[in-house]
Amino acid sequence: MAAIAICCSALVGYFERNDQAEGLPHVVLPFIVSLSFFLIADIDSPRGGVIRVKPQNLISLVESLRPQ
Repeated sequence: MAAIAICCSALVGYFERNDQAEGLPHVVLPFIVSLSFFLIADIDSPRGGVIRVKPQNLISLVESLRPQ
C-alpha cells in the first residue's frame, strides 16, 4: 500500500510539472487507486482471491489442542 501511495504521489507530481502528458494521469491514477482497493478487498476475503495466506497461527493452535 505504501508503494501504491508513493507511485500515485510521484505520478501527480510528474504530471503537474510536465505539460505534454495531459490525458495520461486521468487513466493511470484511477487504475492505481482501483488496484489498491482490489488488494484491500482481496485480503479481506479469506476463502478466495488472488492473495492466499496460510493461517499458520491457527494451524499451530489446532495442533497444540489435540490430545497426545
